[in-house]
Amino acid sequence: MMGVAYADANGLTDPLANSVPPTLGGGNIDIRQLGVGSTFYLPVRAPGGLFYVGDPHMAMGSGEVALTAMEGSLRGAFRMTVCKKGSGDAPTVAHRYPWAETRDHWLPIGLSDPDGSGGGTNDSDLDVAMRRAVVNALDFLEQEQGIGRAVAYAYLSAASDFVVSQVVDRTTGVHGLISKADFR
Repeated sequence: MMGVAYADANGLTDPLANSVPPTLGGGNIDIRQLGVGSTFYLPVRAPGGLFYVGDPHMAMGSGEVALTAMEGSLRGAFRMTVCKKGSGDAPTVAHRYPWAETRDHWLPIGLSDPDGSGGGTNDSDLDVAMRRAVVNALDFLEQEQGIGRAVAYAYLSAASDFVVSQVVDRTTGVHGLISKADFR
């Protein structure tokens, strides 16, 4: 679990400050590829970002289904970098939606209830999460890689993988795996 303050909450116990459902600010996003050496981009809305981290998993499959993985205690080292919009330090989509990358893959992320409100009809709709992950991938391929949208759509269907990140929280998630080797 990694995140930054996303919602304007009235206090630490305000339901909007809940870090369990993943939101645009990160939270319990449960993407197993986010390990040593990965980069996780989050749009920052609160002064100072207010980064938080916790819930380390020593092992976890994709699609966490039972509210637990192999839980553990960790000490971590994190490097924070502010990527200003237009600087080229982060993909354009990362300024409005969580985005990740590893040495080998870009990871477009989609969430069923990205504002964490819990009051909508899409709270745990995997179709909504999948569509958002695909749209984020299309935007990235078009804006950052210069690929036409129709070609990008065909590429995603033929050569990338989309994986259920987790279904255990109210907000469900899907992420893609776009191979960087395909663009060298």
